Amino acid sequence: MSLTKEDMIPKWKENRPASLALVLLCAFGTMFLWAKTDLAMRQARQVGRPEPLEHVISVEGTGKALGKPDIATVYFGVESRGADVASAQTKNTESMNALLGKMKALGISEDDIQTSSYNSYEDIEYTSSGRQPKGWVVSQQVTVKVRDVAKIASVLQTAGQNGATNISGPSFTIDDPSNLLAEAREKALKDAQEKAVSLAATLGVRLERVVGYSEYSGGGPVPYYDRAMSAGFGGGIEAPNIQPGQNEVSLNVSVTYKLVD
Repeated sequence: MSLTKEDMIPKWKENRPASLALVLLCAFGTMFLWAKTDLAMRQARQVGRPEPLEHVISVEGTGKALGKPDIATVYFGVESRGADVASAQTKNTESMNALLGKMKALGISEDDIQTSSYNSYEDIEYTSSGRQPKGWVVSQQVTVKVRDVAKIASVLQTAGQNGATNISGPSFTIDDPSNLLAEAREKALKDAQEKAVSLAATLGVRLERVVGYSEYSGGGPVPYYDRAMSAGFGGGIEAPNIQPGQNEVSLNVSVTYKLVD
């Protein structure tokens, strides 16, 4: 028995239930694949992202701690002149070596003395007669760290007596501020907690636990005037009256609390 062309074409009208089921199956399959793809893309975009926090409050606190500095840093310069560079350098080296020798005699370690700059230039004076060379200038600058703050006035006086042509400083610092930082942090956390409790009471909510914390610090010297470092050392130049002051360490914290649902 041979098949005709009409026999090979599906007779959809004669089998409508099966045809409808096939169409619905294809539609559901397409929707399922689309949903799976969309879910996978959403999950990929959210990888590494923390779950959003709800029902939280954030407060900031500030803490400060004061401490006496234990290091003073000063800057000395020696400027020398000569007919040429070599002679100016020789004079400058002799003057600076003599000055540094006096610093070491005061107990300043060689490790705490550092050359910060060394310059030479020709001194030119311009007049109505034209360009007038005046010789050469050599200058050298050193940074001196004084670890015994009580000696700072004597150090400055000695520099002035022994060839320093410019003196600047002192700047006071604390070698290890970790204890002051810990004290400031404790005060800052207490301040933040008090603010959180007060805010929660005002809002009519209850604190559950801390879920976020950050901090940043900063500080600077605060004048302290209870006594002078020295009254005078003689030697033709009166020692300067130096106030070491106090250094302030401040810390700011930000604390986030989760609220009781």
